[in-house]
Amino acid sequence: MKISFKKFISGRNIYLFISIAIFIALMVLGTLALGPKIVDTAKNPEIFREFIGNNGLNSVLIFLGIQFLQVIFAFIPGEFVEIGAGYAFGGIVGTVLCLIGSALATLVIFSLTRLLGRKFTSIMIDKRDLKRLKFLNNDKKLVGLMALLYFIPGTPKDLITYFAGVTKIKFGTFMIISTFCRIPSVVTSTFAGSTFGDQKYLSTIIIFGVAALLGIGGYFLYNFLSRKHTERKQKK
Repeated sequence: MKISFKKFISGRNIYLFISIAIFIALMVLGTLALGPKIVDTAKNPEIFREFIGNNGLNSVLIFLGIQFLQVIFAFIPGEFVEIGAGYAFGGIVGTVLCLIGSALATLVIFSLTRLLGRKFTSIMIDKRDLKRLKFLNNDKKLVGLMALLYFIPGTPKDLITYFAGVTKIKFGTFMIISTFCRIPSVVTSTFAGSTFGDQKYLSTIIIFGVAALLGIGGYFLYNFLSRKHTERKQKK
């Protein structure tokens, strides 16, 4: 069925096109302008703490902005920012700030994907990753799978955030899962940063060791679920 150009550029189509174009433009500009600075700063906890400490009461807002951008620009390693948060603010406060920043970014991403649909998601997620995430289309197990993947370290939570909006999960349910089930992953990084800042190096090594084991487990679990879904589809 042919669609006229006039019909295509009218109504919802032109709105979606403009919205997607603006968001992608902001993503590209933000990545080029802010990405390298955030990565370089977060990779060095001492520089990160000095940067935060020199900004007084504004340090909380600055960090929330950094955490927000880390989730939006999924290529920025979240662990670096979380370790920096623990080093600068301590384990408990650092964890709370990370969760708030992540929740704000998740709200924006979920709303955009729910509004703009699958075409937007396919632009933001690589085809290979998108294919691997399709096991989440199981409506009966969706909530349980989401909770499990956010709970276990090592899973691609930022990619899942971009995919969640095109599933049938409810907004409130997803916000609860993506915020509170993320705690174990965040805690291991922030408390590692905190103990490192306090020069408790043995505790830091133990936390990193546990986090690494959990991360490896989460990585293999994610791949197992994705592979199982693909094999099931091929048999049908």
